[in-house]
Amino acid sequence: MREDGAVRPRALVESIADRFARALTEPRLDLLDELLTEDFLIWYNFSNDSLTRAEAIAFFRSYFSVVAVRFRATRITPSAQGFVQQHLVDADGPDGFIIRGMPALLVVTTHGERIRRIDEYMDSAAAGGFDASQMKSSSHVASGPQSA
Repeated sequence: MREDGAVRPRALVESIADRFARALTEPRLDLLDELLTEDFLIWYNFSNDSLTRAEAIAFFRSYFSVVAVRFRATRITPSAQGFVQQHLVDADGPDGFIIRGMPALLVVTTHGERIRRIDEYMDSAAAGGFDASQMKSSSHVASGPQSA
């Protein structure tokens, strides 16, 4: 959170959001190394699990190398902690795996120009058979969402 409690500048959060989207959709996973802080954590509402930086990068590398993902209808709202991003997800993967127009919401905590935490909310029923068990080898209960 900014010490003065002010909302992050729109240009800054849009730049961070754009780099994150490019890392996943192009995929340019090398960008994740630059973008995620060392203490990065991502939490998922559908599993109440979280991934550390190392777990998240390993998952993103394996998943986004075989599944083509696109974000559309993206809306970004800056906050004092970072930003909130709403978007629709389209994805195509092996064996006919398809997602079209799945609503998703990211509550993103930033530190400078990097991402410290993401709380991701999506409707798992709309995920077209996404298997969350492949995200990491051993699951653990996350620290839950943080307020934005």
